[in-house]
Amino acid sequence: MVLFNNIPGNELVPFFYAEINSGGTPYQASPRVLMIGQKLAAGTATAGVVYGPIQNEREADAVFGVGSQLSAMYRIARKNAPFQPIWALPLADPAGAAAAGSATFTAPGVTGAAILNMLGRRVVFQVNAADTGANVATNAATAINAMGLPYTAAVDGTTPAKVNVTANHKGAVFNGQEFAVATDESNVLSASNTTIVGLTGGSGVPDLAGPLASLGDQEYDFLGGAYSDATSLNAVRDFLNDSSGRWSPIQQLYGHYFTAQFGTLSSLVTFGNTRNDQHVTVIGSQRSPTPEWEWAAAAAALASAHLGDAPEVSRPLQTLVLQGVLPPRDNSVWWDVSDRQALYADGIAGCKVRTDGLVAVDRFVTTYQTTAAGVADGTFRDVETMFQLMFISRYFRTAVSNVHSRQALADDNPFNLPQIATPKSIRNTLIHAYNDLIALGVCENASVFAQYVVVERDPNDANRVNAYLPVDVVNQLRVFAANITAYLQYQTASGVAAV
Repeated sequence: MVLFNNIPGNELVPFFYAEINSGGTPYQASPRVLMIGQKLAAGTATAGVVYGPIQNEREADAVFGVGSQLSAMYRIARKNAPFQPIWALPLADPAGAAAAGSATFTAPGVTGAAILNMLGRRVVFQVNAADTGANVATNAATAINAMGLPYTAAVDGTTPAKVNVTANHKGAVFNGQEFAVATDESNVLSASNTTIVGLTGGSGVPDLAGPLASLGDQEYDFLGGAYSDATSLNAVRDFLNDSSGRWSPIQQLYGHYFTAQFGTLSSLVTFGNTRNDQHVTVIGSQRSPTPEWEWAAAAAALASAHLGDAPEVSRPLQTLVLQGVLPPRDNSVWWDVSDRQALYADGIAGCKVRTDGLVAVDRFVTTYQTTAAGVADGTFRDVETMFQLMFISRYFRTAVSNVHSRQALADDNPFNLPQIATPKSIRNTLIHAYNDLIALGVCENASVFAQYVVVERDPNDANRVNAYLPVDVVNQLRVFAANITAYLQYQTASGVAAV
């Protein structure tokens, strides 16, 4: 029987009628990256309201403010995701204080380039032999302000040879960020003529709960934010959770939060053991020139470029470079193998530093470690698995919707009416979709799925079908172990192999 949506069955007027319908297409991913960070008052975007997609750096500066945290996040995100649309959730500064520091100069007495390191950038300005400390301070302030960093520099009103540097935003995350004399290249500045006081005194953390709630029903799969404190992560947990959040059956919007935290191995492992959320990845590092908000933005953007569609979603992120991210300047604190083993066992993601100084992903784990009963569980350890599950859920939803969205429901369909769905026909749809997922490199073991998939009518609701879908996701090649046994000769004198 041929099924029509718009041509009535009792039409009497001759002759030819045709209706055009869509046969449906398989699920097509369209991942969105969302940067979560602070804007300046000068930016035209409204705090707490999603903005995007962002066209370029000029637009980011206009809507978030030149020298804003969020503008910097957009810049590094674009380096890591050159083709993905990037959106932003601008935040107003929290109640609190802005971090501040200073640099005090004496006359170097030589001519050359003066170089400061700030947030991984080289701030370069000219120093002449005749310059006084006040001259150097004035030139330093001008150079810092020209960089577009989230800092404002001004010559001290009392001490002319001193430059005060203040964060453009309030917030604790600005404390301890890089502000130092460059020592790895020729520099007229040194510890003998420049005294740096690092940025301290910043306080406050933006509230994430309200702004996250404003996202509505729009999907944002890759969330990058600088905030890794317990209050912020609790807000993210509630926003994404499996019961009532974006991963719940009611919403089915999904998403994953990437953030970063600096600290010692001990402090990071201790922190990791306080979390247990499969929807959050915390990248741990010793103090890096690149601030946490740029690590988070780079990670979310890089993941979006590789985990948004099949079959790339099944490949591990390991070895991919975080463009624009710098390692700690002291290579003695770079994570070694045993350090990374400890981090991953306790829910903290990590990177390794290549011989050329580039920071590459080693393993992006989630903070999930145990079941609700407290039993150790590795099911949701890796971020790749979470994005595979997003893809699988959406693929099944599309397949079932394409075929069965306007069908009646019966136990049997002996005359194969296209208007009727049965548990058997829905089961066949699911098996075909699973085979497609295998062809896309997302799932494996078709025969086991077909054997154990269950589709049945609900015993209490005649209009409902329940399904059990035991998916086996493709895994990532993480470890290659080889037993290399050495022999001087494979054969003994008798000719019998000794191996």
